[in-house]
Amino acid sequence: MISEELQELIDKAVSRDFIIHKVSEEDKNNNSYKALKFTLNFNNVDIEYERKVESEKYPVIPRFQFLFGFNPTEGLCVFVNKEEHKTALCDGPLEEISKTCSMVHSLMYLIVPADRFDVYSYLPACCELNCANSPNQYDLRINLFEK
Repeated sequence: MISEELQELIDKAVSRDFIIHKVSEEDKNNNSYKALKFTLNFNNVDIEYERKVESEKYPVIPRFQFLFGFNPTEGLCVFVNKEEHKTALCDGPLEEISKTCSMVHSLMYLIVPADRFDVYSYLPACCELNCANSPNQYDLRINLFEK
């Protein structure tokens, strides 16, 4: 498991996009939560970070979603729904950002709406004000959101 310090740093970054909730026992019975957790476990992916996130800012984003963070793993692009998300996961952009950005980006993230099994990649914002990779990270975040 990741340290509490890293969990807090990830929470801080994710909170720029979402309201964060710990995953409750009730949430663990949600079909989307169970399906993505099973899929990751079946593929020998150790989940290091999980949260239920809520969006009130962006009406096009599902209100409740489950967010899973794990050490970078190849081959996950087959699970995501959109081509841009497949490219981000499997063609290197997320890996490059994780090499040069904050500890938050030492993990990869997948997100799934609570009401349907559509899997997307997610990239938290940089926490640092002067992150050297901010422009690349920002462009990729916008691309994942808009496409």
